[in-house]
Amino acid sequence: MKLDKDVVKILNKFEKNKFKAYIVGGAVRDYLLGYDINDYDIATDAKPEEVTEIFEKVIPTGVKYGTVTLVYNNKNYEITTFRKDFDYINNRKPDKVVYSEDIDEDIKRRDFTINSLYCDSKGRIRDKYSGVKDIKSKIIRTIGNPDERFKEDALRMIRAVRFMATLGFKIEEKTKNSIVKNHQLIENVSAERIKTEFDRILLSNNPGEGIRTLTDTNLMKYIIPELYKTVDFDQHSKYHDKNVYDHTIAVVENIEPKLDLRLAALLHDISKPESFTLDEELEGHFKGHHIKSADKSVEILKRLRYDNKTIENVRVLIRYHYLKDISIKEKGVKRFINNVGKERLDDIFKLNIADIKGKADMRSIDKVYNLQKKCKEIFEKQEPLSIKDLKINGNDIIKTGVKEGKKVGEVLQYLLEKVLENPALNNRKDLLEITKNYLD
Repeated sequence: MKLDKDVVKILNKFEKNKFKAYIVGGAVRDYLLGYDINDYDIATDAKPEEVTEIFEKVIPTGVKYGTVTLVYNNKNYEITTFRKDFDYINNRKPDKVVYSEDIDEDIKRRDFTINSLYCDSKGRIRDKYSGVKDIKSKIIRTIGNPDERFKEDALRMIRAVRFMATLGFKIEEKTKNSIVKNHQLIENVSAERIKTEFDRILLSNNPGEGIRTLTDTNLMKYIIPELYKTVDFDQHSKYHDKNVYDHTIAVVENIEPKLDLRLAALLHDISKPESFTLDEELEGHFKGHHIKSADKSVEILKRLRYDNKTIENVRVLIRYHYLKDISIKEKGVKRFINNVGKERLDDIFKLNIADIKGKADMRSIDKVYNLQKKCKEIFEKQEPLSIKDLKINGNDIIKTGVKEGKKVGEVLQYLLEKVLENPALNNRKDLLEITKNYLD
C-alpha cells in the first residue's frame, strides 16, 4: 500500500520511540477499492499521554476511550490506543477501556472484516480475518459472531446497511439474519448516532436498496416507523403503476444526492395512507396528502434530531411537491415564489420532476416545465416578489401609528398583495397612501 509521506513520518516517529503503530480500517479498505483516501486512522500501543509526549500538537478528543487527534502539517489524524474486549452499556457505550499491547487483540473487537485490515510503515497490509477476500467478493461480514458484535454496539447493524449502500456490497446471510434477530437493540442508540448513519445511506449511490434493507430487517421501525404503512399500499390509480412504498423509493432514486432533496423524496407521500379515499368508480384519491405529509415530516425530522433549517426546507419541498393547484397566471406564480422562497425553487422543481418520473403517467410534467418558464420570465422583469422587496418596511408602518407585532406583518402582507397585482405601486408614496387607507 502506497502511503502518504506525512503518514510514513508519523508511523516512523512512533517506531523511533519504541512504539508500534499501524494504519487501520477505512483507509486500507478504500485503498484496495481504488478510492481516494482522505482520512488515515492510526492504532498504536502508545497510550494517549505517551502520544502527547511524542508529538507537539495533540488534542484530547476522546481520551476516555483511548483516542486523541494529532494535528500534523495542518491535517488531523485520529490516533487510538490498542484495546481489548470490554463490556458495553446498553448496546452502545463501552463500560470501560482496557488497553492492549497487541494489534491483533485490538482488531478482533472491530465490526466488519472489510474494516479489519491494517498496514505498517512499509506499506505491508495485514489481513487476519479474510477482509481482502470479502472486499473482492463485495461482502459485508462481521468479525466473529454477529450476535456478539451487534450486542456490543447496536449501531453496527445500521452501519452494515450503510456500507452495503455506499460500497455496493451485499450483507452476508448470517450477518443479515443476526440483524433481523437483534433489530430491537437499536432502540438503545441515540437519535443523533442513528441520523449520522441514516444520512450516509440516503446520500449513497444505492439509497433505494439501503431503505429496503432497513425496512426488511425491521431497523426502520426505530427510524421512520411511519414508512411501514406505505408498504404494499395500492394507490388504485391509473396514474400510478406502483404502490406508495415502491413509488417513494423510485422518487428517492430519481433525485440527486442532496440531503434535503432525498429526505423530501422519502417523506413526500408519508401521509398518503391516511389521506386515501375511493370514489364510485373505485379510483383512488389522496386529497391534501401533500399538506399532511409536510406536517408529518416535521414531526419525524424533529424526532431524529435534524436541525431547524433542514426541517423547514423539507417541509416546504413536500408541501409544494404537488403543483396541480398552483395557478399559472402571473399573480399566482408570484404568490407561489413568495410562499416557497426563490432559493428553494430549483429543489421544488427537481422533486416534482422526480415524483412524476416515478409514476405511470408523465403528462403532468408539462405543468412543471411551464411553471419553471413562467418563474424565469418573472425574474427577468426584476419585479417585487416578497415583503423584503417593498420600498417601505416595518419601521415605516410603526411610524403611521401601528403598534409592533402581528398588525405590522398584516399590513406588510396586504401591501405585498397590492404590489403583486400592480408592481408600479412599489414606491414609498403609494405604499404609505395604501397603508393609510387600509388602516382607516
